Amino acid sequence: MIAPETVLQGRYRIITQIAKGGMGAVYQARDLRLRIDVALKQTLFNDEAYRQAFEREAQILARLRHQALPRVIDHFIDPQGQFLVMEFIHGEDLGNQLARLGRRFASPQVLPMVIKWMDQLLDVLTYLHTRPVPVIHRDIKPKNLKLTPSHDIILLDFGLARGGMTVSAGIEGSGTRKVYGFTPPYAPYEQMRDGEPDPRSDIYSLSATLYHLLTGTLPPDAMTRMARLVNGQPDPLRPIRSLAPHVPEGLAQLIEQGMATLIDQRPQSAREMREALHRLRGKPAAAAAPAALRPISQPPAPSASTPPPVSDTTETPPALPPVETPPSPSPAPVGTMLRRLITGSQVRSVAFSPDGKWLLAGYDDYTVGIWDASTGEQVVSLRGHESTVRTVAWYPDGKLAATGSDDETVRLWRTDDWQPLQIIQHPSCPIESIGFSPDGRYLAVGGWGNAITMYEIRQGKIEPIGLFTCPFVHSLGFSPDGSLLAAGCYDGAIYLWQVADHGRLDPISGFNTFIYSVAFDPSGSIIAASSGATIRLWRLKDRLLLDTLQGHTAPVRELAFSPRSPILASVSEDRSVRFWQVEHAQPLPLILEHSAGVSCLSFSPDGQLLATGAHDGRICLWQAPTQ
Repeated sequence: MIAPETVLQGRYRIITQIAKGGMGAVYQARDLRLRIDVALKQTLFNDEAYRQAFEREAQILARLRHQALPRVIDHFIDPQGQFLVMEFIHGEDLGNQLARLGRRFASPQVLPMVIKWMDQLLDVLTYLHTRPVPVIHRDIKPKNLKLTPSHDIILLDFGLARGGMTVSAGIEGSGTRKVYGFTPPYAPYEQMRDGEPDPRSDIYSLSATLYHLLTGTLPPDAMTRMARLVNGQPDPLRPIRSLAPHVPEGLAQLIEQGMATLIDQRPQSAREMREALHRLRGKPAAAAAPAALRPISQPPAPSASTPPPVSDTTETPPALPPVETPPSPSPAPVGTMLRRLITGSQVRSVAFSPDGKWLLAGYDDYTVGIWDASTGEQVVSLRGHESTVRTVAWYPDGKLAATGSDDETVRLWRTDDWQPLQIIQHPSCPIESIGFSPDGRYLAVGGWGNAITMYEIRQGKIEPIGLFTCPFVHSLGFSPDGSLLAAGCYDGAIYLWQVADHGRLDPISGFNTFIYSVAFDPSGSIIAASSGATIRLWRLKDRLLLDTLQGHTAPVRELAFSPRSPILASVSEDRSVRFWQVEHAQPLPLILEHSAGVSCLSFSPDGQLLATGAHDGRICLWQAPTQ
């Protein structure tokens, strides 16, 4: 055991041990450089073959970007072992909840949450299993599932004694070193017999976990089940509905199929099982269709009187619930909710079109929605991305739209018919933020790489023209006159560049940990940034810190200045939107409450409307304050 207060690599101070096994341990530690808590996963093998396999595995895991996975931040080899440095996830795991709540967990009231978690876990398994180097978790169980404050699932890997998440890392010339493990009640037969890893093994473990959650009963292990079946005896696995009659029959059958002892009798992929779940729930599957790569051509101007037509890469969405609050025929009071749009998936990004007629939204289910802002109807759903759509942007004249995703691509769309124009690959860089310069000449793309890529758009063609080196980027934006590019980064600094000559300016060291959002005011003289629950304002000409804005009680995910008034809006995981009078750094007496954490916002070009997107899959349109 590594003693508390030990500092590794001159950076990671051990706080406490949180898990232990025969292969190593997991520690909660403090990153002294970034001043955040991290999880250190220690393994103790020290031969050269395993060292090489560990380094390759660490590089693969560090590229994973999914909302249901903790991020791998760093890896290193130390005299005390090999270490992965991961995002530390606070909260209670489902194993503890099962032990604490007992059979009360297996109730009709909890069923909708379990179905939601099932959908999220099948989504992350699809992502893991379809990586260029497939990743098999091998130890899915309640103890490895943690809940976020918004009751979403994070898939962890703290089961050190039993292998946990690993990849088969072949070392050229040395064979393949395999470290497998399992937890018996949740492990498939082939895994207990030391068989080769297979995505369907994870399907068994997930299904066994769901069985336990839904029934409150630990399933018999697969070895015992197989022995009974081979001897002609009944399967000791009791049907789900005999233990929990409230579980729908179709759902029970799907989970029991996932627990088939023979691997070929299970769903053949997590995607297939998720599609079956969506059919049971009566919603369309979220499978993404690849879009063709095409060069950009000059598009005709979109019609202002008709909605964009549906193309072969889009689909007309299913009938939506009626708008809950009709728009007022006369200007509504400030703070009035004008419309609530139901999307069906967590909303990650929203943006009004330059003419204010359309609203672009990116979702967790890999799709992009285009909404008519005047009627509240979704007219087009774009498919093509293969992971969460984190960021969306409009070209200044509205003829193009861009979307960026965790799938490491930026997609460009023609807005007159919403045909895909081009797919820009960013290998090993899940995209967090994109932006067009105000004159439409440049496109900046940033994310979990080591630089922002700047593209030039000229005569209908887009070409990379430079890299702006910086740490991981959460948010970027051009100044109103297009002369500066700013980026809020993982190390808590705001990086600035002159666009004309790509010259880097001195960064603003504003926070101790990563920045969620940066925004310029309409005059270009002030820049705002958020980190954690804190917002700060600087005067650009001399980098003077003007004010620190406090009021939110959870991370502030995005900031936006009103284009027509000296007002800053902020959205937060505390389920609220707040407004700030910039000149006097005073909060306005207006707080817009939501039913879930709020992740994104956008002002209409005239500053009259504000759109907010939340984790509950709703986009709200509000009458915005104008003074």
